Amino acid sequence: MTIDVPSLVMAAGGEIVGKIRLQKVVYLLDQMGLNSGFSYEYFHYGPYSEDLAEKVEDDVVFGYLHASQRRRLSDGVPYVAYSAKTSGGDDGPGAYLPIGRIRTALAEMQRQSATVLELAATIHWLAVIEGIADWKTELVRRKGAKTGNDRDRKAFELLRTLGLPPAVTSVQS
Repeated sequence: MTIDVPSLVMAAGGEIVGKIRLQKVVYLLDQMGLNSGFSYEYFHYGPYSEDLAEKVEDDVVFGYLHASQRRRLSDGVPYVAYSAKTSGGDDGPGAYLPIGRIRTALAEMQRQSATVLELAATIHWLAVIEGIADWKTELVRRKGAKTGNDRDRKAFELLRTLGLPPAVTSVQS
């Protein structure tokens, strides 16, 4: 079973901006119990699902999702924004996670930058999937400057808000 990505986008307010954001949102929801059916590997931007990327591509081709190419005003770097107006007809956004919990989690994730989502997903991956006890040091090693400006703390707080491990008392920058 795979989730209905257009329904998930609708539950996020109708738009999810960026491929990285979409990947991290689905990964974190899966860790909360979404059970999307996607498998993940660790890549440069953290947990990544090729299955999800292909599903999104299919949903765009079949017209269930709209992908609009945009450019950042600051430097012209391109990015994709996904929008949906109707569901794609699959199993719904989360057969194993109540829609209210999905919407609450999505609202919290939509308030965060893509970098904070990337860090949150990476923290979870390091601590839980790879079982690295000193995930803070490893996070800085893998993500470098991205962890600065209090983003690592915001990522950890997001995990706490979502009810996801690791459960430690503080993050040191």
